[in-house]
Amino acid sequence: MSMHKQAVIDIVKNIFTYYGYSVSSSSMCDLLAEKDTERLLIKFENDPNPNSIRYFSNIAQRYRGKSILISEFFDEKTRMSAIGDGLTLWDRSELESQIGRAVLGGMEHGEKIQVKEKIDFSTMQVPVQVQEPVKVEYEKTIKVLLRSVPITIGKSDALSIAEAKVGHAKSQSLKFIPVWYYSYSFKIQKTFKSKVVDLSGEGEGYIHALTGENCFIKYREIQDNTFIPTQNYEIKQPIVQKKDAVSKALNSIIREHTKEIRLNEMIGDTIVFENKMFAPDPGEINLKLDILHIPVWEIKGKRESIEINGYDGHIMAVKLYNDAEMV
Repeated sequence: MSMHKQAVIDIVKNIFTYYGYSVSSSSMCDLLAEKDTERLLIKFENDPNPNSIRYFSNIAQRYRGKSILISEFFDEKTRMSAIGDGLTLWDRSELESQIGRAVLGGMEHGEKIQVKEKIDFSTMQVPVQVQEPVKVEYEKTIKVLLRSVPITIGKSDALSIAEAKVGHAKSQSLKFIPVWYYSYSFKIQKTFKSKVVDLSGEGEGYIHALTGENCFIKYREIQDNTFIPTQNYEIKQPIVQKKDAVSKALNSIIREHTKEIRLNEMIGDTIVFENKMFAPDPGEINLKLDILHIPVWEIKGKRESIEINGYDGHIMAVKLYNDAEMV
């Protein structure tokens, strides 16, 4: 027998409401509990794994909250991974303890906690055969020589994200999209009349090797070897060549660091104002650029398909099957 998700969520909601939290549903997690400056992100998972744990931890850090992960059982590997990522874990035993403390606390203060007049743990259980499908995180993989960022959003997490946008998934595949990932730096000072303008800058970004689009972003955990599933995957080849990517990157960097400075000077008894644009020259920019692959889940619903970044979970596009872009 396994705990029924909705029954658990309802009870946990009542617990935190009793403790004075404002509790609401959220697209980030199952429950969002807030009190004063404290923010708790609460999520229930039947089969937690390192990928889903990291994803949940990243969401909590992004929204500056604490995270509670609830499940029937955590094996030692999963427990260590979760604790390392800063998650608080509630297994069945801890959940029962939390319910008991809330009920006893209410009795001591003469209050009636609205968890249930009588807590029946059988309502939190459903037969194993009606659980959600199958573990998909542990399918067979192969190790390939491919410079990429890791897949931290597993298939089941991607399917959950996709369901809210395109409904029930008809098919899914994993694509590795090439980008020309670059880092740059420059230290430049330019002088105009009596004014010295500092144009120093540095950063990272990429040129999409299929579309030519520029994006300023910083990736961590870049790896030279990647584990990929043995089926339903595709490694895309670059369309934008390196020399074109260099040109596009330099143009984007120059636009990003162009400054408009307002200058003034006295001419006789008159103050004359002048606006002047300052920008680094291409030859003044130190640029390093190389190919990198980004894992992207492509999931098709009834009428639309969705692309989800397999590294950070953000939705890259939702398209009709005729590829008319919706977002």
